[in-house]
Amino acid sequence: MACVQQQSGRKSTNKRKIIETFEFDVEKETTSTSAIASAFKRRAISKSISVKRASTPTTQKALIVVRKGEYELIDHHAFPTLRNEEEVVIRNLATGLNPIDWKTVDYNFCLPAFPWVTGREMAGVVEKVGSQVTTCKPGDRVWTSTYYRDSRAGCFQEFVTVPQHTVLPIPSNMGHESAACLGVAALTSAMTLWKWLCVPEPSTTPPRPCLSGADGYLLVWGGSSVTGQYTIQLAKASHFSVIAVCSEKTKDLIYSLGANHVITRDNRSNQDILDCIRSICGDRTTRAVDLVGTDTAPFCMAALSKTTPSHFVPLAMMKAGEAVPPNVTVHNVEMKRFVLDKESRSYAESLNKLLEAGKLKEPRLEVLHGGLGRVREGLEMVKKGDLMGKKFVVSMAAQSMKSGEEAYA
Repeated sequence: MACVQQQSGRKSTNKRKIIETFEFDVEKETTSTSAIASAFKRRAISKSISVKRASTPTTQKALIVVRKGEYELIDHHAFPTLRNEEEVVIRNLATGLNPIDWKTVDYNFCLPAFPWVTGREMAGVVEKVGSQVTTCKPGDRVWTSTYYRDSRAGCFQEFVTVPQHTVLPIPSNMGHESAACLGVAALTSAMTLWKWLCVPEPSTTPPRPCLSGADGYLLVWGGSSVTGQYTIQLAKASHFSVIAVCSEKTKDLIYSLGANHVITRDNRSNQDILDCIRSICGDRTTRAVDLVGTDTAPFCMAALSKTTPSHFVPLAMMKAGEAVPPNVTVHNVEMKRFVLDKESRSYAESLNKLLEAGKLKEPRLEVLHGGLGRVREGLEMVKKGDLMGKKFVVSMAAQSMKSGEEAYA
């Protein structure tokens, strides 16, 4: 049986209508978030929105973790006020759902106290800024990636308060639901490659010829995960040859993202997959990213070159005490560095430039409308797995609206 097929690149087109300004009057606090989100969906995409209101609320709706494994949706949670003049309050329009969200609650880790608000990524509209904020202003459309140790930054609430350096403008060719996916998968991919694996950041100018296989391969095990999809595209943008592992059902998707070689895992053991990788790449795989788990981590390391210094990132963790080849460096990716180190903003800015230039394809979205009441349902679907390359997003809009690209056609 052949291990892999090569496939030529494909082109796709995304057409979105863009408008310059849009004003919306908000009379009632209880309906404003839904109304703003609906307005974006109905009218098109705008760089900013003018929201007129009488006053900032003192309480809000939030999905809180009351104890291990248990959520409670309340409508009287404290408003996340500014604690210093470099912070930003964002009105939540959409939040992305990730495996870390359900694992945090089920396994009781990364929960400093009870009650707590979780959720790691969101997109929305700036509500309020501190006096020293220079990167955004009220009404700007923005996305952010947050830190679990600050409950004010948990994304499963109507308003989120975060440091200004973590707040990025939504690219003009993206809606808020797509932008809600950037704070975990896309940013993790970017920082994994550019910070920890020392892959050079790509330029949006015409690229030099792609590196040949002789210059080294990058392995992505778990290519159809949303993080895997962005990792493949960013590696290709930096002119790496990419070999990816995924299911037969998502093979075409992974080829469409630019992978040079795709190995399907159906009816193959991890050893069979390793044999396929080495038959294609020989001893030329110098970087690997694992998005599956502890069972696949050792096979990723075994796929790496045995003679050239190589690098491995186990984004889905690896067993303590796992044997590591002497020429392999294992990197522990700490996404909290994005919040704790102000200079890490540059990675998000570079990511934004690629998105604005149309260099990256967005993942397919499964949008759950209805607000915070849909979060638990969405997390259960994420927990079941086999998402076929889709990303689950909760929209704060109450009414049912079309999801995906058609909403912006």
